[in-house]
Amino acid sequence: MSDLAKAATELYEYGFALVVTEATHYGSDDKGITHFREFPTEKNKKVVRLNMDTLYSLAWTQLARTPYVVHIPKITERYYLFPIMDAYTNVVESIGTRTPERAEGDYLLILEGEDIPKGYENHRIIRLKNSLNAVLLRIETRGKADYGFVNSLQDRFVFKPLYEDRIKSSEHEAPESPVAFTAGLSAEEFFKLFAKLSKENPIADERYVKYFELFGYDRENGSFAFENLSEEQKEALEQGRINALDILRKGIRSDKYGVRKRGWLSITGGIGNYGDDYRQRALTAYGGWGANLIEDSAYVAGFGDDDGERFSNRHSYRLHFAPDGYPHAAVFWSITLYGEPSMYPAANSIDRFAINSFDLENGNVSKNEDGSLDIYISKDAPEGETARNWLPAPQNEEHFSLTIRIYYPDEITIRGQWDPPSITKI
Repeated sequence: MSDLAKAATELYEYGFALVVTEATHYGSDDKGITHFREFPTEKNKKVVRLNMDTLYSLAWTQLARTPYVVHIPKITERYYLFPIMDAYTNVVESIGTRTPERAEGDYLLILEGEDIPKGYENHRIIRLKNSLNAVLLRIETRGKADYGFVNSLQDRFVFKPLYEDRIKSSEHEAPESPVAFTAGLSAEEFFKLFAKLSKENPIADERYVKYFELFGYDRENGSFAFENLSEEQKEALEQGRINALDILRKGIRSDKYGVRKRGWLSITGGIGNYGDDYRQRALTAYGGWGANLIEDSAYVAGFGDDDGERFSNRHSYRLHFAPDGYPHAAVFWSITLYGEPSMYPAANSIDRFAINSFDLENGNVSKNEDGSLDIYISKDAPEGETARNWLPAPQNEEHFSLTIRIYYPDEITIRGQWDPPSITKI
């Protein structure tokens, strides 16, 4: 691989999260907060691997044009999380149940270097480096019967531009899948959009500015003229796109960010806060845009059984929690099944995509007499009493994955020392 192609590969990885964020942003009006009143289903394809434990609300900023006024109400009845994620998917602020000292109150989101408008000096000021930022509010939801109450909590949040008339309307319709949209862009389309977005969401690492300058990028105004490049430069950008996408599709995460136990990977870092590991950032944007800080919700991912064989709907499985082996969650936990490679919930006859600690509390699933729990995973419903604890495997995709989410985890979990459940073929 030529030096130019190597630079293009790294540059693509650097910009991937930014372009996915913009594709997710397409179709939004940026004038308020959009509340999702029900759990997502297999029909929701805007974000992959959504949870089935919280109701989401989504808001966006255009800080290059206006500050935003935010009110976070006092909420004690449910766990909630109000993370602010920059254009490159770094969680730059995480406000919620875990941070009671800076939760409820009035905030002003403003671009770094801008003066605070008169009358807002007493607001809590949050200065941000990017114009484009996303808030993906999550509120604990104890099953569908809890929708009404959680909807009332959603309505108490305020998120609005100070100068609404300055907001620019979106020029694009929302794609069904932002990741697929981004991956489908040609090298010319991708790098032109990357350059355009960098005008208001600057490339923070000088090394990558210099990489982009190898291809005619102008750091002063963010301009980039693909049509003026030599054939060698164009070929390098295309090769870089192909190389980077191959890496992302393989989805191999660095072992320094996780602990592997049997078929599970307990993620111990590399999500929410990426530092200068831009490949890891791109991998997370590809496989789970909008990931939280691990201190807010820990993730344990499963792609195979205890024998190391990839999950397949040709088999039936028993997932077993020992009586003393449940997730170490200060609030609640869940286990969600996704089809692979789509990374979306798998449509099924009972509309069950996840099992969580609330299902245990309300009797939707049953523990064994000794306090342990068996969850049965299969394409077809099991017979008898085990049907109560059925987590359906996909009908239309052979393979699938599992994600355990542990909300407000303890240090044992964060370090990857919690022992995940066993999974064996039946």
